[in-house]
This record gives sequence, structure tokens and C-alpha cells, in this order.
Amino acid sequence: MLRALADLVLPRRCAGCGRPGELLCPACRPRGPGIVVAPGLGPPVRAAGRYEGGLRSAVLAYKERGRLELARPLADLLAATASRFVRRGVVLVPVPSARAAARRRGGDHVLRLARPAGVRLGVAVVPALGLVRRVDDSAGLDGRQRRANLAGAMAAHAPPPGTAAVLVDDIVTTGVTVQESLRALRAAGWPVLGAAALAATPRRR
Repeated sequence: MLRALADLVLPRRCAGCGRPGELLCPACRPRGPGIVVAPGLGPPVRAAGRYEGGLRSAVLAYKERGRLELARPLADLLAATASRFVRRGVVLVPVPSARAAARRRGGDHVLRLARPAGVRLGVAVVPALGLVRRVDDSAGLDGRQRRANLAGAMAAHAPPPGTAAVLVDDIVTTGVTVQESLRALRAAGWPVLGAAALAATPRRR
């Protein structure tokens, strides 16, 4: 009721294109099976779409501009992408955020997406990964700087018997964050079936 009344005064607009209606309209929502990114890391890595256009605007609005109501439609995209890897015994493992970034964003934004995605998929969310040292926010860093920033920065606790992980993240840029997450999970004995993200940065030749 409150949401309906609010919509009468301030109608919802798409975070991607600004059209009245849904928080993320069909034109800005990626369709199809998603895209394969970051080849050569071992388990397959998929994203719902490219980090451009309406999807990029929506992710930035959620992540950097406090539009927390976008967690639900973005979590739906994440769940659809992760569903390719879901089977018996699978849990979603979110990539951890740096403490400073989490404070600035009002909490761990990937964990906030993973929880409703897990509900939709009917699987548990296990925050098995953690940072063991200070890292900088990766925004603005190139591939070499990202590798140095994250090298050996994560650790994971051991998996419960009979479980396997699907790693989840928001944006795959160089693949360095996924690579470090996979290293830490494997070191702790986790089988990893794949990784799912909202968006992937188009590679430039």
C-alpha cells in the first residue's frame, strides 16, 4: 500500500534509462543466456550482460548512489545467471568487499545481492571468503595494479561436507578478483562449479 501511494506521488523510473514504470525496464534488462567472460580461469565465468548502457547505469546507481531498492531486480539477474551452475549441494559464495567500500556503500553490496538470489534459487548463501589484509577499492586500477592489490588478500573457511561453491560478484573487469577468490576457495578445499556476475566490462583490443 505504501509503495503504491508513493508511486502516485513519485512514479518509479528505470534506473537504466529513466522511463517511468519498473526499476529496471525490459529494454535495460539483459536477455538471453548471458555471456561467457574471463576464459582460462578454470570454472566457467558468466555475466548477465555487458557493463554498458542501461545495465551499467543501474549497477552504478545501486552500488555507488545508494539505490538499494535495485537489489531485488539486480538479484533476479544474478540468480538467472547463477542458475546454470546450480545443482544439489551448491551454495552461493559472494566476493567480499573491502571494509572501507562497504562502509561507504552502507554494507556489503554483493552479499546484499546474493541473499535474495539464493532465495530465488532455493540455495544457501555462505560468506566463506574474507579479506586477510587491507586492500584498495579496485575502481580506477589497471590489470597490473589489481593483481598487486589482491595477491594473497583472501582466505576461505573449509566447506561443509558435500557442498560446492558458485562464486558471485557484481562486475567482472579484468578477472583478477575472480581469480583471487577461486585461489582462496580451492586452497580451503572448496569445489567451485562456476562464477556468476551481473555484468562484464567489454574487452578492448
